[in-house]
Amino acid sequence: MPFAVRLLRSEDVPQSVEIEREAFPTLFPPTSFQRELRKRMASYLVAWRADQVSGGQPEAVGRGGIVGKLLSNTGGGFRGSRSGRDFIAGFLGTWYMVDESHIVSVGVRDQYRRSGIGEMLLIAAIEQAMIRGAGVVTLEVRSSNGPAINLYRKYGFSERGVRKGYYADNREDALIMTTEPIQHPDYRGFFLDLEREHRRRWGAAERTVT
Repeated sequence: MPFAVRLLRSEDVPQSVEIEREAFPTLFPPTSFQRELRKRMASYLVAWRADQVSGGQPEAVGRGGIVGKLLSNTGGGFRGSRSGRDFIAGFLGTWYMVDESHIVSVGVRDQYRRSGIGEMLLIAAIEQAMIRGAGVVTLEVRSSNGPAINLYRKYGFSERGVRKGYYADNREDALIMTTEPIQHPDYRGFFLDLEREHRRRWGAAERTVT
């Protein structure tokens, strides 16, 4: 996996806007990423690598990531050289409300879809929620978005309700999906198995979520 995950920075905003426009061309109003950066309740993650054009080259590093700290797990990963600007392939936004982590947006560049990046961002978001002490992770998803629904089900999300006519562009319904309690040892073990499966398939990736 030549990409890593970290928190969104101000310099990432233009690329995040590009990705959102590509992924959600009918979204209105668009996300104000700069405003989201100032919100205490909001946290945005990006999948990034050092820009090859600018001279950055990925270099192998030990992973030592959040899953390792939470669940005594280790592996390998990549960290981009800081010699060039970072290339952003995708983002995921979360709002923290009381004891709930609510995923509000996920976007991946077209050319990097179906390459494990969206799932990597979801893994990182759940790790972050565990660290912050959230009880559950929840989200809304278009009722017609079968691939996304299947991914969320894979990570233990289940349908808890429907928001009728939720999406302004076509009045499509949204499914409300929520995990089981993520701090429970059973869920942590289940999650660790999925993280290992993702790493075996796509390669290890460093994730910095705090």
